[in-house]
Amino acid sequence: MSDDPRPPAALDLLDRPPGPTGPAGPAEPGVPAHGLGRDGSLARDIGGYQAVLAIADPMTVRLTFIGAEGRPLPTVPGALRAAFAAQVKETKALARQVRATLAAERARVEALMAADRTWPYGQWCRHYRDHPVTGRVAHGLIWEFEEPDGHWNAATPGEDVLVTVDGRALPVPSRGARVRLWHPARAFPGAVRAWRTFVTGNRMTQSFRQAFRETYRPGQSGAGADLRGGSFDGESRRVLAEGAWRVGCPGGRARVVFERRAAGRWREEPPRAVPLPVFSEGMREADLFLRLAPAAEDDPFGAPSATAEIRGDVLRRILPGTRIAGRCSVDGRFLVVRGGLRTYRVHLGSGGVLMEPGNGRLRVEPPRRTGQKGLFLPFEDEGLARVLGTAFLLAADHRITDEAVLRQIKRGA
Repeated sequence: MSDDPRPPAALDLLDRPPGPTGPAGPAEPGVPAHGLGRDGSLARDIGGYQAVLAIADPMTVRLTFIGAEGRPLPTVPGALRAAFAAQVKETKALARQVRATLAAERARVEALMAADRTWPYGQWCRHYRDHPVTGRVAHGLIWEFEEPDGHWNAATPGEDVLVTVDGRALPVPSRGARVRLWHPARAFPGAVRAWRTFVTGNRMTQSFRQAFRETYRPGQSGAGADLRGGSFDGESRRVLAEGAWRVGCPGGRARVVFERRAAGRWREEPPRAVPLPVFSEGMREADLFLRLAPAAEDDPFGAPSATAEIRGDVLRRILPGTRIAGRCSVDGRFLVVRGGLRTYRVHLGSGGVLMEPGNGRLRVEPPRRTGQKGLFLPFEDEGLARVLGTAFLLAADHRITDEAVLRQIKRGA
């Protein structure tokens, strides 16, 4: 389901060579525009039809063929398959290239969440807001814009306007004003809640978790010490912040260590000396790694993780608009679903299901689709989609036809 180009091994915190560093950071990459207009689309005439290639949202690139009557067609028109095969093949190849570039830009921009990186407003407009591909990523995100007095204002790009969390238009910054990615670890809790409400209320699909991102601060339980009590073999590291920092988990214990690169060498730093975005992103990666470790799989109904807590917040916001709202409630680390046959507790972390009464485990595969057309999710999350798919299935448990699942439900009901 996920289009994230990082393989699962990316969460192993593996070491890799640092990139170029400096006060201004590395130069902006030359991201191809692929001939797209500023709105992320292009149109080509092919044999009496129009092929429209468009970035529909930060995760989706669509290629549509439109006939003379103006209706989009679900497949390549038969009239084009032979006589215009070369043009159709070339257009399909272009769509694949755009998808690859879009996925790479999502991953690159997300990596900047750990970087203390700023851009002059004019440069940000050119490389981010107005770029045909990167712009589709940037428009779903929250950015901060610096005022002359040093105060930062958070806003998201709208149609030729910067929109604040309360719906106002932010005055256009000067071309030299600094811009940076907004990180919830730097924001007050009230501001984070407000942006989450803004994102869900405006059905804003973010390129990655930003408003709903897991955050960690020095002094939290486990922060910079033994994280969630997990353990694993070997030693794993990952470089962050464009090569300036490295986070590592020494072998044998889930203790997280931060190191700064200075004069070509890595030097360990105490947690409170680590910039807040770097600390939060490093702890997030370590937490993800530990929850994917074999030891974590032994207890699929364990204590809530930061990710499970985020999913609970999302569910409280989106469930009221669904047809199963009256049958569901979030209770700690579980989504409680009241079916016609039994009540179920779906774990927000693992997606595992317990049945009441008796807390018997239900082994069930949810449908690939959630079960409600047009259901909005503020970011792509395979685990959250699994929880929702399971909830829609079990809320209508009287309609389940799989005998193996029904036997489990009826046993002890």
